[in-house]
Amino acid sequence: MSIFKYNSKHKIITGIIVILWAVYSFSGGRETNIYGNKGELLQVGNIKDGKNHGKWIWYYENGNKKMEGVFNMGMREGEWLTYNQKGKIVSKSHYENDKLNGVSLTMDHDGNVIEKKVYENDEVVTL
Repeated sequence: MSIFKYNSKHKIITGIIVILWAVYSFSGGRETNIYGNKGELLQVGNIKDGKNHGKWIWYYENGNKKMEGVFNMGMREGEWLTYNQKGKIVSKSHYENDKLNGVSLTMDHDGNVIEKKVYENDEVVTL
C-alpha cells in the first residue's frame, strides 16, 4: 500500500488550460495599445486577422479622447465621434460599410451645431 496516491486530474486541468490559451492566442484577436514618448496612451483598439475590429479610441497627449468609433474587419461602422483637446465633441458622423451614411454634425467648442449634412454612400444628399 502506497502513501502517495497518484491523481491524474491535474493533467486534464492543465490540458484544458493549454487548449483555451491556444484558442485565444491563435484566434487572431488582439488588443493594441499605442503609447507616446512620455508613456501616455495614444490609441487603443482590437485587431482581428490583421484588421482593426471593434471599438477604437484615440487620445490626445493630455489624456482626453481625440476620436472614437467602431470597426468591422477594417471598415468603419456606426457612430464616430471627434473631440477637441478639452474633451468636447466637435463632430459626430455615422458610417455604414466604411462610407458616410446619415447625419453628420460639426459642433463649435461649446457643443453648438454649426453644420449639418446628410450623406448617402459618402455623397452629400442634403445640407
